[in-house]
Amino acid sequence: MNLNHVQERLINELVIYAQKKYPEIQLKKIVESPGDSNHIWGIVSGIDWDNDDKVMDFTEYVSYKQDDFLVGYGYPIALMPVPVDAFP
Repeated sequence: MNLNHVQERLINELVIYAQKKYPEIQLKKIVESPGDSNHIWGIVSGIDWDNDDKVMDFTEYVSYKQDDFLVGYGYPIALMPVPVDAFP
């Protein structure tokens, strides 16, 4: 997957934004969405999957910034949390 410099910057900004509230997350890899090759996913680990409220809070928190990027730059970019043990 080839990202341009704007996409790379936006992914980094999104991770930094998310780490302000959720410092435990780590970016593991960047992939294309399986359903839309124009949608970029930043796969992150560190969210406690046993805590549904935390997963929902994380998703809601980053969604506002993701919407800003889509409206402001035209890039659909999302952080997708995965269970901690998905990436050793």
